[in-house]
Amino acid sequence: MKPAEDPELIRPLTAVYPAPDERHPAYFRHGGWIKIAAGIGVGLTLATALQAAPSPDVGFGVYRSHQVNVDADGQNIVGDKGNEPTLALSPLNPANIVVGWRRFDSPPTAVKHGGYAYSFDGGGSWSTGMLPALPLQTRTDPVLEVDTLGNFYYQSLAVSDSTSVFKSGDGGVTWSEPVYQFKGDKNWLAIDKTGGPSDGHIYSTWRRPADSNPDPNYVPKYFIRSTDGGVSYQEPDAALPVANFGFGRLTIGAEGEVYLFGVDETILSVSALGIVRSGHYFLKSVDAKDPAASPTFTAQKVDMGGNSMMFLSPSLQLPNPLGGDGDVQIAADQSAGPLRGNIYLLAHVSPYAWQTGGDPQDIHFVRSSDGGATWSAPVRVNDDPPAANAYQWFPMLGVAANSRLDAVWYDTRNGSGSAPYRYSQLYYAYSWDGGVTWSKNQAVTPVFNTHLPYNIVNGEERQGDKMGDYTQLVSDANGAHIAYTATYHGEQDVYYLNVFPDCNNNGKSDVLDIQNRVSGDTNFNHLPDSCENISVKGDLDGDRDVDQLDLNVVIAARNQPPTGIADPRDLDKNGVINALDVRKLTLLCTRSRCAV
Repeated sequence: MKPAEDPELIRPLTAVYPAPDERHPAYFRHGGWIKIAAGIGVGLTLATALQAAPSPDVGFGVYRSHQVNVDADGQNIVGDKGNEPTLALSPLNPANIVVGWRRFDSPPTAVKHGGYAYSFDGGGSWSTGMLPALPLQTRTDPVLEVDTLGNFYYQSLAVSDSTSVFKSGDGGVTWSEPVYQFKGDKNWLAIDKTGGPSDGHIYSTWRRPADSNPDPNYVPKYFIRSTDGGVSYQEPDAALPVANFGFGRLTIGAEGEVYLFGVDETILSVSALGIVRSGHYFLKSVDAKDPAASPTFTAQKVDMGGNSMMFLSPSLQLPNPLGGDGDVQIAADQSAGPLRGNIYLLAHVSPYAWQTGGDPQDIHFVRSSDGGATWSAPVRVNDDPPAANAYQWFPMLGVAANSRLDAVWYDTRNGSGSAPYRYSQLYYAYSWDGGVTWSKNQAVTPVFNTHLPYNIVNGEERQGDKMGDYTQLVSDANGAHIAYTATYHGEQDVYYLNVFPDCNNNGKSDVLDIQNRVSGDTNFNHLPDSCENISVKGDLDGDRDVDQLDLNVVIAARNQPPTGIADPRDLDKNGVINALDVRKLTLLCTRSRCAV
């Protein structure tokens, strides 16, 4: 059966394309056609196209996405579907990564499962499984976390039943029986990993419309915690101070404070474009970490530079019209450095004046350096020129132990054809100064069609099912680990991707380049000197590092007088270039052992 295809992305097999490009290998065959998943020719003749098979991995530049929902042989499962991925990394073994997602039957049915996969080789290969469930029980809204002891926790909502948490002590290979938490929707979970008295405490938030509560005498608190490692959970005496708080995420402050960020779901206005919510809210608790106290929260409205909007469009001219635009994001710096205690918020917003020439949806960022008392002015993280069909959505945010911020999102800026909003790719930016400045945006995946699979309704293409409602990112010192959904095989699949700052495009994190002295960082700004237009002391050949080549310059002039007082070869300024200068220059080498 020939699947739904986009005329913009298909070519007859008789066509001959340019030379293969390793960055865009995601292609697959259907019914006599070769489809270019990234919308870019990948260099296939008729003969090679006939032999091509879907690859579970997709490359783009120096980055590679590894498919997670694969069979026992590590290959794509044709006809399955997965979305709403979440992930966690073991602090005891960073190569141990666990991903969870909404796993559909193959072929898809109305039943969804709690899919999971674990890797012990840093995401290069995956083994998969499903959480236990009752017959025909649907699981959704997966959330993964891990504690400082390396125990993984999988939160899963069972539709018309409950939200529960499963625990794994063996790296995600096996899981315990579920422990009940609450009945609710759009749940999230965070674990204290501060190393303090509250280390290991588990916190959750959720939303639930009041009219769906089966017990009229129960008032949902929308917050719950466990202080015994997930054995039991307790709600506070009082509900959260924002009555319609929803789509929230949590993070833990440097001293064990609990921070929430979400939206007031009260409808502010409705237009032909969508529903405008009543604003973004930051909630803070300084006593949730105390097992003897009933948690209390303060709430503050935060200006994100735009409205929280749920888009509506009869013609579905949106990147994910049947689903959400992603959850709001929150992170806190727990480092020992000067940015310790900073709190960061990231959200997709419709800028207040976007109708006059801006994007309909951007990614905005704010920060607080005083515990949430005050917030910076909003910063637009995406750097694309404003365009009518430019949507930035599904934002992800993480802060590393070395205080670097990582932001990733879905972006339609490179969409093409009559419906560019259908085509997204992941973009990445990072900041070393607490979000005051951000790196240039960088695409890290090929383009993919977020409307696949689709149906034809009254002669018009309609998205067949949403891409889920969110994705997730976790930062470490070297880069960001991402679980995301894409359609490189014409169906929704789950991928793992590791991105990192890489100014010299050598496929290694700048952090590792500096740490391993592949490059110097003489001004201590986390950027390799070789990527900057700066002057490096001891750099005699002008390549912004100090190595054997520079030593050779001094050795070649040994026992000669300098050309003048400013001659850089006479490092000790004693009027002669000799072995003492060689020794002094050796101490300035920016590469290990002064290697080239």
